[in-house]
Order: sequence, then structure tokens, then C-alpha cells
Amino acid sequence: MNEKAMSCSPFDNRYHNMPIRNPRRSGTGNAIRREAGLFTAIRMELRKLKGSSFWWMAAGMALLVSAWSGAAFMKRAGGNQLTQTIALAANDPYTSISLLAPILAALLTSRLSVMETGGRMDLKWLSLGQSEAMRFLAKFIVAGLALAMCFIIPLVWIPLAARAKGFSFVGSFVTLLAVPSLVALLASLAVTAVQLLISMVVGKQAVGLGIAVIAGLVGSGLIPMGKPQLGWLFPAGISSAADPFVSKALSNGYASVTMVGNPWICVVASLVACVIWTIVSMLMIKIKESRR
Repeated sequence: MNEKAMSCSPFDNRYHNMPIRNPRRSGTGNAIRREAGLFTAIRMELRKLKGSSFWWMAAGMALLVSAWSGAAFMKRAGGNQLTQTIALAANDPYTSISLLAPILAALLTSRLSVMETGGRMDLKWLSLGQSEAMRFLAKFIVAGLALAMCFIIPLVWIPLAARAKGFSFVGSFVTLLAVPSLVALLASLAVTAVQLLISMVVGKQAVGLGIAVIAGLVGSGLIPMGKPQLGWLFPAGISSAADPFVSKALSNGYASVTMVGNPWICVVASLVACVIWTIVSMLMIKIKESRR
């Protein structure tokens, strides 16, 4: 046997004490210990929701809000000429945010929480290196955007349809489309953060839903009570506190709705409130995680 063959012999001392590694498991130890990034967590969250009823719930909610908004729009389209303004038509779906956003968020977040803990899935994600705070953030983004689309869709198509039907409007049409949609997005994210916190901490769906119903009723009643500023105290009232529409009763019994003088201030204020409530919810999750 030549020297080359002997160097490759399985009885060579260099290979005798070498540990045998399974190629399928090689490197998995570091991967398990490495905490998944945000995009990885979101991708895993979307994979978990593939084929689930979550998307059917979100689609049904969007259809419900659009159907209600469309019925209100058709009523204005066939009514008095004084009510045929784009701002008044856009105000109809906007007023539904404070009432419906907490309730819809409670339903979506409770569904995510049930899927998370079913079959001890929460332990599985922990073993893969996903902290509870990272899972919260991924669920917050997925559920928050799904909820926001329920309101953004009618806030976009109703002004476009009203403009096509010849409804009157004074001001910037782009601002009318952008400002209410952005406020709806930020208000939906803030509500989702708090409702997701309740779902992950309390664990009982009835508690989160009950809190959402109360918050929706209070939040939607702030403007009729003339106390919209109180909406900054809780997420369900953000859309009322940052309302970019100004309603004024006319002598003929109808209402005139216009945009506020500087509507972008409403967007900035909503952004600050959304960030605050999201940070508070994240801190609560981290406190819960540190006590495990």
C-alpha cells in the first residue's frame, strides 16, 4: 500500500479520534440560540397564518366596513345636493374607526393568541430563539396592518367615487385622501398594540372583547359629547382626538363638513400617540417575559 493510500486510511490516528458530526444537525446549535430578526419573525408569523381563518376574518371585516360605508355613500348620492360633498362622504367611514377598531382588533389579536398557544406552539418559538417581545412585534405589525386596511379601503374608494359622481369639494383632494387614511392607520396600530397586549397577558378572549366594546363605545361618544381631547388618554379615542374633519350645523338642518386648517398636525399627533402606546405595550411584554 502506497504512502498516499495510507494517509487516507480510516485507521490513521488523525481520523481515529475525530468526532462524527451529523451534517443535518451541523450548525443548528448556533442557529437555535440566535434570536430571529424582525423580518424573520414576520415571515414566520405569515407562514403560521397560511390557510388559517385569520385572513377570512380580516377580509370579512373589511367587507363589512366597506358595505356600511357604501350604503351611507349611496344615501348621500341620492339625497339633497347640500349633502353631496366629498368631505361629508369621507367623514362617514372615518367615524366608524373609534367604534369598530377596538372590537375588530380584539377579534384579530385573540385569534393570533389562540394560534400561538395551541399545541404548545409558544414553547416551540422560544426554542427557536424567538423572544416573546419579538413575537409580539411581529403579531402587532401583521394584525395592525390587517385592521388598518379595513378602514383605509373605504377612506380611499369613497372619495374617488364621490369625485366621479360630481360631489363638491374645497381644498386639496390629495390631502383628503392621505390625512384620514394615515390617522386611521396609526389609530389602528395603537389599538392593536393594546389589544394584543391584553390577549397575550390575560389570555381570556372574553376579557379583551369586553374591554374593546367599552373602549369603542366611549371613544365613539367623545365627539358627540364635545370632549374629543379626552381621546388622547386611550388608543380607541385617537381617531376622535385627531379628527381632521370639522362639522358645522347649517340653518337648513344639514351639516357642513370641511377639513381642519392644518390637517397634517392630526397625523403627527396620531404618530406620537401610536408610538407611545406601542412602547408601553412592548415594555409590558418585556416585564412579563423577565418574570418567567
